[in-house]
Amino acid sequence: MSFGKRQSGVGAGAQTVNVDMAAAPSQAGSEADRTAGGPIRWLIVFLACCTMLYGLFASYGPDLVRDHRLAGSWQPAYDLQAMDGKCKRTNFVVTFCTAKIKSVAQPDLAPIDHGFFMLFSSGDGEALVPVRSTTDRAAVSIFYSAESKLWNRTLSFVVAAGFLALFAVGSLLLLRRTLNS
Repeated sequence: MSFGKRQSGVGAGAQTVNVDMAAAPSQAGSEADRTAGGPIRWLIVFLACCTMLYGLFASYGPDLVRDHRLAGSWQPAYDLQAMDGKCKRTNFVVTFCTAKIKSVAQPDLAPIDHGFFMLFSSGDGEALVPVRSTTDRAAVSIFYSAESKLWNRTLSFVVAAGFLALFAVGSLLLLRRTLNS
């Protein structure tokens, strides 16, 4: 049968599919055991989920905690300039934003990379205004991420960490099941 071409006698093709239904339950059980995967596969999935969860907490968690700790203390920093700011939206769900914050007063300093992600929101064409905290002068950020979208970023972090933890626990349970069988 050619893909995408109509076949005459559609009913005849459907009748040949259900020829041996008596053997189907035993084949289905062995098929499920074969597709479940071996313990090595589930160990790799578990380790990958744990690695991604650790990477999420190690790379994104400290910035989020800092922004919550310093919430309400951000002021525009006129000695800083935001450069190369862009947001990339993926599948209308996740938006990854990056920007570089460069010092105008000391142009020889390397720019600070700033990145964040959000769920179900976009950059909205918002202006990238660099801000500095009044309580911690070394802390710099973009106003849009530090104040405007802080709760969206927090919920996005919790949802992403929850899904990764759920996948890790699921793969651990499947690993245990394959080891016990």
